[in-house]
Amino acid sequence: MFFTSYASSTGDRGPVQRFHNDVQNEIYSVLGRMPFAEGRLKDPWPSLEPDVCVLNCRSLLVLYSMEYVDDSQCAAEWSTFLERMDRHTRQTGERPDSLVGVVWRTDALVLPRPVTALRHIVDEEYQGPGLLGLQQDPHSRLRYRRVVRRVAARLMRAADSPLPTMTESESRLVAPRYGPSRAQHRPPSVPASSAPAAADPARRVALVVVAGTRERMRGLRDHVDCYGESVEEWRPFHPYSEETVISTIRWVTRACGADRLTVVTPGPEDFLPDDFDESAVVFVVVDPWLTADDAFPALWERITRSRTRVCAVVVVLARTDEESTQNAARLREAVSRTPARLLGAAHHEAGSSESLVHTVAAVMADSGPRPDDGSGDSRAVVASDLSIESPVERRARRQRERVGWLRRGASPWPPLLSRTPGESLGPT
Repeated sequence: MFFTSYASSTGDRGPVQRFHNDVQNEIYSVLGRMPFAEGRLKDPWPSLEPDVCVLNCRSLLVLYSMEYVDDSQCAAEWSTFLERMDRHTRQTGERPDSLVGVVWRTDALVLPRPVTALRHIVDEEYQGPGLLGLQQDPHSRLRYRRVVRRVAARLMRAADSPLPTMTESESRLVAPRYGPSRAQHRPPSVPASSAPAAADPARRVALVVVAGTRERMRGLRDHVDCYGESVEEWRPFHPYSEETVISTIRWVTRACGADRLTVVTPGPEDFLPDDFDESAVVFVVVDPWLTADDAFPALWERITRSRTRVCAVVVVLARTDEESTQNAARLREAVSRTPARLLGAAHHEAGSSESLVHTVAAVMADSGPRPDDGSGDSRAVVASDLSIESPVERRARRQRERVGWLRRGASPWPPLLSRTPGESLGPT
C-alpha cells in the first residue's frame, strides 16, 4: 500500500524501521492485517535507480533530512512518484494526496523548492528535534504517537486514490526535480560522462549454507520462526526482514558482477562438491545454532577436507534475535571449537542484513582483480587535478562511489564503521 523512502547513508536504519513498523501497526489496527494494508521499507543499500516499489505503491512516505535531499536515489524516488501523481492529474483532473512527508532530521536541513511547493509534510517543524528526536525522547512519547497516527491516517486516505503504475524503463526517463544529479541527467540513450564504468568480467560464486530446517532446529533452540521446511527458507533476521540468506547474497553477488550463483545446502550425509571453478568465489555461511547438532562435527570435517578453496566463512548471529543475543558468547565459543581455521579463509560475523550485504560485497571486491595486477588502471592521481570538495559534494561523491563499487566489485570499501552519518573511517 505505501512505501517508506529515507536516506540510508544516515545510519538510522533501526529508528527508521521502528517508525515504519509503528505506522504499519497503526494501519493494521484500523484496516486489519490484510495484504493491501502492508507497507514496504526501502532497502538499506544504495542504488542508481529508485526502488521498484515506487513504481506501483499507492502512497509514498518520505523521511526528510539533509542526507535525503543530497541523495541521488532518494531524489529519483521522489521525482518518479511525483511523475505518477502528475499522470493521475492529467487523466482525472484531480490532484491526489498521495505524498506524505515528515521532518526526520532537522540538522542543516534546507528543503528544495519543488518539495516546499507541495503541502504534504505532517507536523512541519524545522527548528525542533525532528521526528527522530521525538522518538528518542521519553518525554515526547505522546507527541510522537500523535504524529504516527496522523501519518497513518494520511496514508490510508491516499490509498483510496490509486495512481498509474510505471515500468522501470519509463522511470529511467524521469528527470530528477532536485538533487545533485539534476544537472547531469541524460536520457538512457544519450551517453553521459558521469555514467558508471563498465562492469568487470563476470565471475562465478558458490554459496555453501550450513543451516537447518524448522524441524531440525526445534531440538536445538526455543524460537524457530526464522526457519522453514528447507534450508533455503532460512530468514535469520525475521521479523524485521523477510529476505532469506540466499536471496540476499544472490542480490549482492549480481550487483558485484557475478552472472551465476551456485547454492549448496549439504545435509548430514552429503559431501561438498569438488568441481567448483578454481576462480569461483566460495562462501560458507553458518548458523551457529547448528553447532549443537550431533551431525555438525562430521559435516564440518567434510567441508574442511574438500578440495574447494573457500574465500570466506560468514557466521550469521542476528542481533535482532533476542535468543541469539542472550546466547551469543556460548555460540561464538561453539563455532571457535570447530576446525574452521583449517579452511584458510577469512572469518566474519554478520549481525544484520546490512552487515551481511557489506561483508559479502567486501569479499567479492577483495577477490576481484586489483588495479596493480595489470587488469585495471594504475595511473597515479596528480595532486594538481584534485580540488577541495564541499560537504555536499563529498556526500554525493561517496554515494556514487558506493553504487559503482557494488556494481563493479572494486574499491572503495563500504562504510562498515562510521563516526558521523555518511562518513567512513577509511581514506577520503
